[in-house]
Amino acid sequence: MFKNNIKLLTLAIAIFFSGCGYKETTYQTRDVAYLKFEKGAFKNYTVTVNDKYTFKLDSCAKDPEAKEAVQCHDSNNVYEVTSGSVKISVIDDKGNLIMDKTVYIGSTNTVMVELP
Repeated sequence: MFKNNIKLLTLAIAIFFSGCGYKETTYQTRDVAYLKFEKGAFKNYTVTVNDKYTFKLDSCAKDPEAKEAVQCHDSNNVYEVTSGSVKISVIDDKGNLIMDKTVYIGSTNTVMVELP
């Protein structure tokens, strides 16, 4: 009887300590962040991200019947970039450097960049 109690106690202790070894992990499927640009209505910009990727932000078209510019077509666009430190360079249509800065963007975050 005493041997059965020792075996049962040993089994209970083994089960208890094996349950304490549970490890939880999380998996991140995509490591991306987003850039959104707010800009002046009638200006063209060329954006360079991390000295690799270049794209244009075109000016908005003006509605002849409206006193102000219509909503820009790309004002709701977000641009996908890798998360982490991102270098953003913006040049206007005359070749002037408007912005050159590095920002840190966390995964799945969106940074709004305001341009004149």
